[in-house]
Amino acid sequence: MDDRSQSPAKGMPSPALMAAIALAGVLAYANTFTNDFVWDDASSVLVNKHVQDPTEFWQLFREDQHPFGRGAGNFYRPLVAASFMADFLASYKAPAPDAPQRPIPDVSPFLFHVTNLAWHILAAVFLCAILLRLGASAWVCAIAPILFVIHPLHTEAVTYISGRADPMAAAFGFLGIWLSLRDETAQRRWVGVIGGSLAFTAALMCKESAMIFPILLAIIALLRPSGGESMKTLCIRRAIPTGLWFAILIGYAVLRSTVLRFASSPPPPSTFGQRIIECGQSFAWYWKLIFIPNGLHMERSLEHTPLFVAFVGALLLLAMVAGFCWMLRHGRRLAALGIGWFLIAWFPISGLIPLNAPMAEHWMYVPLAGFLCTLACFTEPLLAHPWPRRAVLAVVCTAIPALTAMTVIRNGDWRDNETLFRDTLAKNPKSSRVHFNLAVTYQDITKNIPGAKRHYEAVVALYKEKKGPLGPGGNEPFWDEELESHLSLGRIYAGNRDYVQAAKHYETVLRITPDARHKDMVAEAALNMGQIALAGGQTNRAVDFFKKALAANPELRQAIEQMIAAPARS
Repeated sequence: MDDRSQSPAKGMPSPALMAAIALAGVLAYANTFTNDFVWDDASSVLVNKHVQDPTEFWQLFREDQHPFGRGAGNFYRPLVAASFMADFLASYKAPAPDAPQRPIPDVSPFLFHVTNLAWHILAAVFLCAILLRLGASAWVCAIAPILFVIHPLHTEAVTYISGRADPMAAAFGFLGIWLSLRDETAQRRWVGVIGGSLAFTAALMCKESAMIFPILLAIIALLRPSGGESMKTLCIRRAIPTGLWFAILIGYAVLRSTVLRFASSPPPPSTFGQRIIECGQSFAWYWKLIFIPNGLHMERSLEHTPLFVAFVGALLLLAMVAGFCWMLRHGRRLAALGIGWFLIAWFPISGLIPLNAPMAEHWMYVPLAGFLCTLACFTEPLLAHPWPRRAVLAVVCTAIPALTAMTVIRNGDWRDNETLFRDTLAKNPKSSRVHFNLAVTYQDITKNIPGAKRHYEAVVALYKEKKGPLGPGGNEPFWDEELESHLSLGRIYAGNRDYVQAAKHYETVLRITPDARHKDMVAEAALNMGQIALAGGQTNRAVDFFKKALAANPELRQAIEQMIAAPARS
């Protein structure tokens, strides 16, 4: 189909189409409403004192999203935090004045899940509105958003409360693009320019990946049907919102690299050559997950992926680039736009730019929208012929309930921390982070101490394997999860009166320098070693450990004096 001369459609999707998109979303995600808070939801909501206090609203715009989390992060997402604040204030019921204080507030996650789904549905509706504005057929405008809203790849962004940044950023970004395309009259044009720029700014305050939207707007401006207007008029008209978005992007980049930079980026964990290989491998995996979205989990690794998969990914990438050029040459602008959309949104998460993981399912949130648009455009010509039309409709009528069912099943894996971590370890047993999280869940929530001990020991073993043999005089590196696992194992063994094993773990922690990041760990390990020494009648050794604890944390003086005085009284 040649769409070079098509005029763009107007307005929002019809109420019936919006209702169909919303219904599809509800059917796919209704079973998330009873899920608990999991993983980073604790640092996003449950221990985030600023999210829980409306007087701290403006503080959300000056800090990392996880100010009370473990370690410094660099996630500037104030509007996401503000949405958590709104959900918390609407869900939280303050305890009676005489009730005991709880370290974690008793708040229902129900509204948080409803809000996540609402943002996801909004993103799909605004995607549909963009397609309408670009003159897409009813088939494309219906199939692409419905597949988008039910696809299981999005569970990591929708089912997971802390994944809200993806649908929020996408909803604002899609809204901004749609508004920027409203140029039928001068009044609408300027309303669109201003409203679109505000929406793009909001997207940036939801997630850093929104930085791609000016490039998406630029390619849409280039490929959008002309509607019969002169090229000069079109170029001037379409350059205004695009130029303004790039100006906003530059300002955002300056702020994020200066006053809104909360942590330094770690050095790349791999060489550029390795990243090129991983880029091809992850690209092939993303294709597989789009068409066969099974085995989904949070801890993606390319460690055991065969090298030939990188070659397959490279061929798929070249095929997409060739397809983009072919469609553009033959006037299939909307299909070409979908491929360009996918590639532009994929590039920042390709692995060529160092990130905190080689791939992640939720990173495909925006790229998948472009892919599904092209897929719908591919199938559209087949509808003109009886037998191909029946085949396409049969595939679609099978795919929609199948994908919905897969999403519903995957939602169950996010039911609670224990279920999620056990499922993830079944798919990636080498994840030290998940072993640690499951150990904490067992120790602090379910009180399964043997289970906690088993997974803390798995963390220690995995880090030992990661470090490998040390050369002569080599300094042994330590990671925070490893050190905290040693501390927890020390507590568990001490609680079982196995002081020899407890001492081994505490002594490992005492080998690190008590800098600002680790001083509390060193202080606790030294304090507990002093207590063990006192119990064994080694007073002088206990005093040495207490001195080390005080040097790391002077606030322990009273606790140490009480420990020393207790044996004297007895």
